[in-house]
Amino acid sequence: MVKMSRLLKKKTAYIIIGLSIACLILGPVLGLLLDKVTIYDKKTEHIYEDSNSGLTKAFAQPVTLSKDQKLIVEISEFYPNTSITIKIIAKSIYDQAYSLNSTPGGISGLWFVYSEFGWGTTPAGSTDDATSLSLPGSGIYFYIEFMGDRVGDSLISWPGDYFVIVYGTNSGPSSVRDVYFDIKIKVDGPGETLNNLLLVVGALILVAYAMLALVSILKANYLR
Repeated sequence: MVKMSRLLKKKTAYIIIGLSIACLILGPVLGLLLDKVTIYDKKTEHIYEDSNSGLTKAFAQPVTLSKDQKLIVEISEFYPNTSITIKIIAKSIYDQAYSLNSTPGGISGLWFVYSEFGWGTTPAGSTDDATSLSLPGSGIYFYIEFMGDRVGDSLISWPGDYFVIVYGTNSGPSSVRDVYFDIKIKVDGPGETLNNLLLVVGALILVAYAMLALVSILKANYLR
């Protein structure tokens, strides 16, 4: 009976310690995997050049940002005869402009910060701010960060609903109306929160078990 009790205690200890270690390992792993969540990813996105004259024909991706959440857009354009412009606007502005099929060029974009970089590399060391970017006039591959507003190159969080819009033209023959570009849209994911939560849970389990074990030892040896 005593042997069985010891065996159960040993198994319980293994389970508790294993659970704690699992939390401590899974925290950083999930934090890395869920750091960013991709909500749209399309190579060779296709629109027509009449998107330049009416918002209903433009590319439009809705995004909802919570407090301190960041929107990240990677956009490139290196297709022959294609020119595009990207803006980020509030949903209320988009809805009104869409109902009127307004010209996208006449819509004021919100401030974001950006840097130019190449495939598979990190953004350039310096950043700039803008309310729109034209490709390839300003470059062919941009990394954009947006949170609602900015002061200089620093972002300010304004939670709400937004739209990423892209419109463009084709400078080729008049019969060719196609406009192409590549775009990836991401938002901050729950990775950091999960990482911190699992690390705290894992540490608390270890501390709680160590305290219980210490109390048990004290009772067995000194508090009889």
